Amino acid sequence: MDYKPPMNKSNPLWNKGYQVDDLMLRLTVGTDYLVDCQIARFDCIGSAAHAKMLESIGILKKDELVKLLAGLKEIAQTAAEGNFQIPVELEDAHTVIESKLAEKYGETGKRIHAGRSRNDQILLATRLYTRHLVMSWTKHLLDLSTLFFSRAQHFGHIAMPGYTHLQRAMPSSVAMWMHAFAEGTLDLAREGLGLILILNRNPLGAGAGFGSSLPLDREMVARLLGFDAAQRSVIDVQNSRGRNELRALQFAARIASLYEKLGWDFVLYCSEEFGFIKLPKELTTGSSIMPQKRNPDLAELLRGKASRVRSKATELEWVIAKLPSNYHRDLQYSKEPLVAGAQELADIFAMTELLVKGFTLNQERLQAAMTSELYATYEAFRLVQSGMPFRDAYQQVAQKVEAKKIDKDALESDFDFIKQTADQEIIQGIEELNSLVVNLIKWHEKISLVEQEVFHSA
Repeated sequence: MDYKPPMNKSNPLWNKGYQVDDLMLRLTVGTDYLVDCQIARFDCIGSAAHAKMLESIGILKKDELVKLLAGLKEIAQTAAEGNFQIPVELEDAHTVIESKLAEKYGETGKRIHAGRSRNDQILLATRLYTRHLVMSWTKHLLDLSTLFFSRAQHFGHIAMPGYTHLQRAMPSSVAMWMHAFAEGTLDLAREGLGLILILNRNPLGAGAGFGSSLPLDREMVARLLGFDAAQRSVIDVQNSRGRNELRALQFAARIASLYEKLGWDFVLYCSEEFGFIKLPKELTTGSSIMPQKRNPDLAELLRGKASRVRSKATELEWVIAKLPSNYHRDLQYSKEPLVAGAQELADIFAMTELLVKGFTLNQERLQAAMTSELYATYEAFRLVQSGMPFRDAYQQVAQKVEAKKIDKDALESDFDFIKQTADQEIIQGIEELNSLVVNLIKWHEKISLVEQEVFHSA
């Protein structure tokens, strides 16, 4: 992200009446004025819950709460529409939001920060944003798993070689190939649902990390925001800044790694040497010098995107790994990797969907690749079933392979058994997929209701 030259003025929240150095301001603001646009809506949601709690303990009056909720709802809507902007001199979303409230409602707007520090506020906004991301990623995973299962059933068991060491190994099928990614995606979706539970605790109320002498009702804020409970230990709340974001980014990196493997498969199987699958022209690029080229750039960039996501996780891990307890300014750098990683992962989901929906098969090349030696292990297993020790069967079949005497047609029924097992597993996978979809829908309904109701004063 590029830096924007700072304006020749400054009025940060911490300003005590003196002019700060412009270069110092630029260096300490960093990219927050860009990054925070992504979390501004969640800051408004968290601030609305905080305001309701302040009214319940007598810090705010009812009419003040009504004004603040209306203002926060308006700002949240602006942010949701992508129109929220942060002047460099105001540093971050939190300052802009409080400044807007103070400008519109005067003293009432200045009251909303009671009982919280900016770090406290950032923790909550980031926690809400991270929960939102993980829920969104899990939905994408379930959608892609549905797509993989659909393609598996569409193509069925059109035979294709299975490879180890990139050498032909045993018979496989297009359905089995697609099913593998369906199951890998389901595995990640289960992880996503588990991560939501880990994230689902309210950090607000820790103040600067040592609690507050105000009678804050942290459990009330937790209920208003759909959290399961308040996060215990105010020092641990501060220590957790970056920790949960890292969990999310490591989850994102595992997602990226799965589809990186898929991208590699596409590049390989699209090559002239394999020629098993074809991509439509609209999903390929050309060469500036070679007229015949149709390049699978999308699949190659899918591989590259995975590296970029992993780099964001590594960056964040190094930011937080070297710090002692409590807050340090280094933690400012914990937001950008998460936001940037989320943007990369959004591209990965889109790329994967395009590729999986778009490819077709070259059945002639697939059939030609199903050579007799692929069935050698089946031959050995038949000898084992007749009573021969496996090692002896292995040696005998190896000689038949050398002599090119493996009868592929006679062994096709053994492959049929494998395909029947795979079909049963696909049905079981779809059943689990449907169950996970129901589970995620419950989460979405719960959180959507929170975001609808938190701005209402009644």
